[in-house]
Amino acid sequence: MPAPAVPLAFRGAAELRPDPLRRALLGVPSVVALTLAGGCASVPPELPKQVAPFSTARELGGLPRGWEEVVMRRDLPLTDYRLAELDGRRVLRASGRGASGLRCRLHVDPQAVPWMRWSWRTREVPPGMNVQRGATDDSPARTVVAFHGEESLLSLRDRAVFELVHLITGQRLPYATLMYVWDAQLPVGTVVNYARTSRIRYLVVESGRQRAGRWLWYERNLVEDFRRVFGEEPGWVDSVGLMTDGDDLKVAVETWYGDIRLEARP
Repeated sequence: MPAPAVPLAFRGAAELRPDPLRRALLGVPSVVALTLAGGCASVPPELPKQVAPFSTARELGGLPRGWEEVVMRRDLPLTDYRLAELDGRRVLRASGRGASGLRCRLHVDPQAVPWMRWSWRTREVPPGMNVQRGATDDSPARTVVAFHGEESLLSLRDRAVFELVHLITGQRLPYATLMYVWDAQLPVGTVVNYARTSRIRYLVVESGRQRAGRWLWYERNLVEDFRRVFGEEPGWVDSVGLMTDGDDLKVAVETWYGDIRLEARP
């Protein structure tokens, strides 16, 4: 996962910061960009209550309506995202060696619709992928959920990282980010705290390469998972994102994603 490039306009200000904080910022991965602008104090009333579907898209080959591409570094290759057809379904195809993602902005109370359902299918899982190590923090499939919360409750270190990201990008990190990942090595159920901020945590929902090449369906309770991973109650959901990346290991990956649904009952 790459460190973000520092825009020239902000580079001097960032270099004035203490070294530990500057290192924390420069090490924030591009996956963080998926959650940027998710930490706003006020929410526009027009934000949707449901994730925009892929299955109802009228045209193939482009980005799905309701989703935006998120790029932190232009000096690295981007993952190619486009609508495609596979096995009689209209889905999202992600391919390449890139490090970008897609995000759908929302405003949803997870207590009212705690269940998230999605499906994905990946062609292959490179064996070196391991989200526990920075040098191998790639994954063929990620589903990313950003939550709102009260920043004053964060640790001093986390608040410092938040302020530095805001300084450079002009946007706020969300209070907490829960990322469901497919890992090549870690057992299902493993929780990994991202090293530079405890507000980004991975939950492994698929492991190894045994089930590559087939459609897999998942049903997760966001409230229960958030309590388990963060030890507290979740705020509203700010966004849902997707990311397929192979930039650290420089390997090509290809994954297809089905619709993501938020529902009240399992």
